[in-house]
Amino acid sequence: MAIAQQNTASLTISLNNSQNIHQIWQPARLGAVFIRRLWWHTKSYGIVFSIMFLTLMSLIFLSIYWSYRHLLIFTTPQDELDMESSK
Repeated sequence: MAIAQQNTASLTISLNNSQNIHQIWQPARLGAVFIRRLWWHTKSYGIVFSIMFLTLMSLIFLSIYWSYRHLLIFTTPQDELDMESSK
């Protein structure tokens, strides 16, 4: 009987210790869940933001191209011929 009581007492101590260990690992588990959720959102929103970034860069490039083309109008031989024929 003494052995059975001794095992029961050690069982109770190990349960209390496992509860303390569970409380210690709780922030680590929450951190892992947060990182996993953040990674998922980063992948899904990353695609959307990359498409928006490419669209913005294309619009900037086109606006620069359009503004330089209209600011620096070059006359071509065809334009000169058209001007002469209209006289």
